[in-house]
Amino acid sequence: MLPTQNGAMRLFRVGGITVFLHYSWFIVAVIEIQSRARTYGSLIWNVAEYLALFVIVLMHEFGHSLACRQVGGQANQIVLWPLGGIAYVSPPQRAGAVLWSIAAGPLVNVVLVFVFFAANFAFQSLDLISTAPDVYRLLRTVTRINSAC
Repeated sequence: MLPTQNGAMRLFRVGGITVFLHYSWFIVAVIEIQSRARTYGSLIWNVAEYLALFVIVLMHEFGHSLACRQVGGQANQIVLWPLGGIAYVSPPQRAGAVLWSIAAGPLVNVVLVFVFFAANFAFQSLDLISTAPDVYRLLRTVTRINSAC
């Protein structure tokens, strides 16, 4: 067991990669969701926002893991904390393999930024801001979160 698994529970395993979630994620989730309680019309949107952060970080870490495997390395575990995660990767000791394993996570976020910007643009173009303000607020916030990753 790696040290970072202490206090973490196994969520699922996909493609030979086991994903763990540290217990502190729940503590920070409660604090974050409550601290932003007035941001949306309903608390469910705050929960959706925090879960979106979780999914973005998870996709970022899978980017590292899958890139490492693509170049022949080992990647079998991801551990997620409240505001980040770590993909345990062991790429072959070649400069290109190491670089690709490192760069792939942020590249996932670059792709997602374009997806979210397009979604924001579509939402504005369809003039849905006034009919679904919480959806639009969530979309904008998720775009900012992803841009910071």
